[in-house]
Amino acid sequence: MHDPEYGKNLKKADLHAHLNGCIPPNIVASLVEKYEIDLPDGFSKEKLVEDLRVIKPVSSFPEYFRPWLVLKRLPKGKACLREMINAALGNLKKDNITYAELRNSPFNISEINSISLEDTLSWLIEEIAIASSRYQFMAKLIISFSRFRFDLRRANELMQAVKLVNDGTIVGFDLSGNEDECIPFEACEIFRRAKDDLGLSVSIHAGETGKLENILWAINDCKADRIAHATAATKAPNTLEDIRDRNICVEVCLTSNYLSGLVKDLHEHPVTTFIENNIPFVLCSDNPQTNNSNLSDEYSKFIDITGRRDLIAEMYNTQLRYSFSKGGLYD
Repeated sequence: MHDPEYGKNLKKADLHAHLNGCIPPNIVASLVEKYEIDLPDGFSKEKLVEDLRVIKPVSSFPEYFRPWLVLKRLPKGKACLREMINAALGNLKKDNITYAELRNSPFNISEINSISLEDTLSWLIEEIAIASSRYQFMAKLIISFSRFRFDLRRANELMQAVKLVNDGTIVGFDLSGNEDECIPFEACEIFRRAKDDLGLSVSIHAGETGKLENILWAINDCKADRIAHATAATKAPNTLEDIRDRNICVEVCLTSNYLSGLVKDLHEHPVTTFIENNIPFVLCSDNPQTNNSNLSDEYSKFIDITGRRDLIAEMYNTQLRYSFSKGGLYD
């Protein structure tokens, strides 16, 4: 068994952490109460903390995302967003993380609060700056597009909003969500424009549910700098070679892959294939509070699976090397 204390004293950077998944369930429950947020059908205040955790493997990918039925109803107001970001950064800091790239979708915040995308981004930028200063922590933002109801027109509006308000806090774009959802092929244009017009980087959730074609689309059409999960790449040696030769970094999330049911046995996780094929990768927490497993736990599980303490010793440098920050990371 892995040592749960391993890695706690190591400096770490988390390049794949969803903001809402970084907020402790008890804090979410308190925000629901404080800001009078209605719960969706099937949830109750009495069992809310329990229902916001996914700590055992589920039978389907949609089941893994059940807590987001509640999490997507946050934040209600700027003050609520402030508490969310403070809780997220505070808990990452406790795990000796010095740098994080938080992922979030501004569309949700905009719709809940009936504000423009420009104002939404300004809220996020301001609150991330305040919390970063408070915790002596460098946090950046990756804008997430969801495959669910992807709207090309709204995506272009968001691109324009980023161009107007970004002060360097926003470092990249991401595509997330259930890969069974169909999106227009033309969505790749958004990510190429993010790189060419805005100078930002691109990470795509691809191959998580076994669809190799999504990895090929991400690297060939979206020009992704990093791929989230990419577990399906192990099916195709040519794709592994392409990822390695293009120096595309894979964001490995051991715990979420196991709990979502996509990897049945952690000792059979594709990270071993990534190592064998010299694929650049970083360990990430994904949804640490939802899964009750922080980045230190990911390190311990990695050692249990691979025995490669040498890779852990170099992980911080690898994380900084593949980060999207252009502003110079501090040690």
